[in-house]
Amino acid sequence: MSNKRYVFISVALIALLIILTIPLINISPGQIATSSNETVEEVDNTEEKLYLPIVMYHDIKKSNSGKDIIHPNEFESDLKYLKENNYTSITMEDLLGYVYEDKPLPEKPIMLTFDDGYLTTYRYAYPVMQEYDMKIVLSIIGKSTDDFTRVGDDHLEYAHLTWPLLNEMLESGLIEIQNHTYNLHKTHSGRIGSKQKKGESLEEYEKVLTEDLMKLQQEIIEMTGITPTTFTIPYGEYSDDTIEIIKKLGFKAALTCDYGLNRISKDKDTLFSLKRICRSHNYPIDKLLEDAEKTIKRK
Repeated sequence: MSNKRYVFISVALIALLIILTIPLINISPGQIATSSNETVEEVDNTEEKLYLPIVMYHDIKKSNSGKDIIHPNEFESDLKYLKENNYTSITMEDLLGYVYEDKPLPEKPIMLTFDDGYLTTYRYAYPVMQEYDMKIVLSIIGKSTDDFTRVGDDHLEYAHLTWPLLNEMLESGLIEIQNHTYNLHKTHSGRIGSKQKKGESLEEYEKVLTEDLMKLQQEIIEMTGITPTTFTIPYGEYSDDTIEIIKKLGFKAALTCDYGLNRISKDKDTLFSLKRICRSHNYPIDKLLEDAEKTIKRK
């Protein structure tokens, strides 16, 4: 190769290297270069990792205990632990405010939910909630509330809350009422709770679910002045069609019986698959939360 040709190739390579290096000069770590050598701020897509435990309670009894029944002392022990460990109870209104309106949540939020609306919630849980200043989300079955309001039966083994008691509790600011169906919380005629029956058309299913849920929505509005925002799914039995129907009805969230902690983001669709952790007898809340956190670490 002649010296002139060698020099020409060397100069060309050096010029190419300089051209490729120029766009990288004077660019800070928080910026990226554009094709026109202009700079734009780098977008940070990192979302805050907020995990929300939602605890699911059903009944509290002194006489017996089991999967869905705990002793009053156990509930008080739960609230004592949460208070001592700086947890703050929140409601669905708080959660919706965070997702929809960017309202802040407390540093250690937790949601305590009671399903079905048993009278024992008033007798055993309500006084302790007042003592520890803890809130609950209470999902009622409309027909049960109507029936026990009418007959006045207050037997703690089976009675449900009445409308006057619900209004008394609402005045405290410690409960939030949500929709647990008017009369679909049962298993009969091939239907499990509010889930679509086998062989039932989507049109028929939507009619059944709409009539039931809106009956309770209207009744809660008339009796308390409150409009529920959340559908609490009976038995945890639901499908994609269930979720699409309740969205059309104006609900903004759904509480399931699926197990786990909830990764909360600004994605509104995640509100329709909120997981919960069942509080059973002899499963104290510290162990319950510890076990749930392990599922996050394994992912």
